[in-house]
Formats: sequence, structure tokens, C-alpha cells
Amino acid sequence: MNEMEEQVISLSEIFEAIKKRWIMIVAITLSATLISGILSFFVIKPKYEANTKVFIGKEEGENKAYNQGDVIMYQQLMKTYSETIKTKDLISKALKEVGLKLKVEDVLRNLTVVTVADTQILEVKYKSNSPQEAKVVIEGISDEFIKTSKELVPNGNIQIIEAVEVPEKPVSPNKKMNIAIAFLLGLMVSLGLVFLLEYLDNTYKNKEQLEKELDIPVLGVIPDVDIL
Repeated sequence: MNEMEEQVISLSEIFEAIKKRWIMIVAITLSATLISGILSFFVIKPKYEANTKVFIGKEEGENKAYNQGDVIMYQQLMKTYSETIKTKDLISKALKEVGLKLKVEDVLRNLTVVTVADTQILEVKYKSNSPQEAKVVIEGISDEFIKTSKELVPNGNIQIIEAVEVPEKPVSPNKKMNIAIAFLLGLMVSLGLVFLLEYLDNTYKNKEQLEKELDIPVLGVIPDVDIL
């Protein structure tokens, strides 16, 4: 019974603290949400992602039937091909071919090469503030990769199986997600601040609290009187 009573009192104190400082909670939460919305819609530049898929297999003149050893070998080669695409020399040559004056380091930072699990397919992705630039970069890298791979593995067969298209919608920022996260963070921070202020406040608000803390009865209360 005592534990239940203490729990009820504790909850009532929490609600009282929230009620007392609800304006601060609303202000902080709305401010965080508003700032996130402004950043997402007007400050952060949208990024577009172009991608292509490359198939890696046998040379066209070879027997097209794949045995288990062939499949395992090409799947093991996927890591080598993936790292080849991300070399500075290849990127530099690709940029030169397409006539783009971009820094190789910037391109590598926005380039992603993914090996599709249990396949002989590589997916190459590139993010840019310009959808057209993203498409051109991916095309240049794909063409240069095919040339370089022929030098590394002469009997390999590299084919583009998904053509590059100009991306229509940005992949970032995720405006709805950013706003939702900002709202939750603002709410958590404001509630944490409320509880911290309540914890630091060592004044007694009423006689019930005084009796509870000091375990002594209150003999009298001095009322507030307006002096004219």
C-alpha cells in the first residue's frame, strides 16, 4: 500500500512539474522542429543519386555454361572489381573523359560500390547536388571501369545491365525524418530540463510537501495578503 502511494505521489509530482513549465516544453520542442524544417527545406542542399548495375562474367567467346567453380571464382573477383572502381587513377581518367573538373577526393567521398549478394552484379552509385552531373559521373566511371577491367582480366566479360538515368527525386535530406527526429529530441531535451530544474529547486511549495519531507505536522499557514 505504501509503495503504491509513493508511486502515485511521484507521478503526481511529475505531472505537476510538467504543468508548471509546459510553456518551456512547448517552446523548446517547437523551436527544434522549426529549425530542423528551415534547415531541411531552405539550407541543406538536396543530393541526387544516379546508379548503374554491371554484370561480370565469362568472355562472350567462351562456353556460356557456368559450373560451380566459375560462379565461385567470379564472386570472389567481385571484391577486386569493387576496389578497382574506387581507385584514384580510374576516377581521374573518367573525369577527364567526360570533361568534368571535379576533385577526385570529392568524387570518391560520394561514390558507393555495392556487391549484390550471391550474384555477379556490382551496383555503382554516385551522389551529387546536380542530377545531370550525377548521371555523367556514373557513365564516365562505368566506361573507364570496363576499359580497365579488360586490362586486368582479359578474358572477363563486363556488361552494363542497367542504364544510367537522370535522378528525378533527391535522396537527401529526408525532410520528414529530420523534422520528426527534431521534434522528439526537442521534447526529450525540454522534459529533461524541466526535471533538472525541479530537482534543483529545494523550496517547499505547500504544507503537504513540508510534512512529507520533514515528517512533522504543520501547525499553521501564513496566508498571502494584498496590502493596499
